[in-house]
Amino acid sequence: MTSTNKFILKLSFLVVPFIIFSLVLYDGASGGSIGGGGYDLSGLVYGSMLFAVIVVWLIWMLISYSLSKTAIDKKLHLRLLIIGLTALIAAWFVTPKMF
Repeated sequence: MTSTNKFILKLSFLVVPFIIFSLVLYDGASGGSIGGGGYDLSGLVYGSMLFAVIVVWLIWMLISYSLSKTAIDKKLHLRLLIIGLTALIAAWFVTPKMF
């Protein structure tokens, strides 16, 4: 597997859930709510799930970076870490309902 294929595969594990949870949070008014008693907890639940996915992905990339043996792999994982941190910052702005 080439370096580009590894990059795209690992990045897809972040991008796909980020898009799905962001769209659910953005379009939360049309779907069913989570919670009861007049409270809608969907923003909190889906926002927490989004942050959890990003944090788990960042831990995976950090471990992969520390176990990389070649300079090309280290550079690949460093780029993925930076993308993950950017996604974490973007998630903060995507989930205003939860805060």
